Amino acid sequence: MRNPTLVFIDIDGTLLDSSHRIPDSAREECRRAQQAGHRLFICSGRAALDIDPPVLALGFDGIVSDGGACAELNGETIIDERMPAESVRAATSFFIAHSMPYAWHCPDGMHATERYLHRLGIWRKLLRHPQMRSSWHTITDHSAPLPPVRKGTFYVPENGSLTVEDVRRELAGYATIIHGSINASSDDNGEILIPGVDKGTALMKVSQRLGVPLSDTIAIGDSDNDLEMIQTAGIGVAMGNGTEAVKSVADMIAPNVDNNGLAAVLHRLLR
Repeated sequence: MRNPTLVFIDIDGTLLDSSHRIPDSAREECRRAQQAGHRLFICSGRAALDIDPPVLALGFDGIVSDGGACAELNGETIIDERMPAESVRAATSFFIAHSMPYAWHCPDGMHATERYLHRLGIWRKLLRHPQMRSSWHTITDHSAPLPPVRKGTFYVPENGSLTVEDVRRELAGYATIIHGSINASSDDNGEILIPGVDKGTALMKVSQRLGVPLSDTIAIGDSDNDLEMIQTAGIGVAMGNGTEAVKSVADMIAPNVDNNGLAAVLHRLLR
């Protein structure tokens, strides 16, 4: 058996299948891996308070959230990066000018415009998990002060007048813009990250904190916001349903998430 390993697992498209459920096979392999002495971490672009209760119920050893801007270990927040206020103002002004739905990830949850909530279809999720309602806040006054911001998410206009690449060019110098993971197969959404902060930097800080060499880390993901952690980890794994970008840098490619992909790779690497 390999040395005790830190395993960083993305949520959407990696742990959760296309029906937004955790396959039984993934539950079993996560449990087996922890019993064997490996430590498992959620590593998600979601806000910490936007992680589904069934995911948390698996009992992970730590949580990296907000695309690497926040990390909790043993109940202690060990990473808490904040986006500069000027970056938030510049992005908000751009989104308003182009009638774009957007949301900010904050320590108290998600602050989103009504059009963002509608386009995301958040109500379906809140029907499944009503206890998460307090984690979502509607932006009714775009000029009202926000709590500290860790990350942003947006949709491009439905009329096709802008692409994520256009947003990247317009906000260059303020923030890092990548294709989003709301729907990894679609180009209609993007993410706003703090420059120099990503899942890869978080993976490195967590491993350093625990005194584990990068050679004893595994990262598994499917979206462009997983790119850096897949490159940073000792073994980087792209899901079969992942983007071409993550597949191009991965050390190995797992089966599709709907074909027990996570369970297969955990079984193979942690025997």
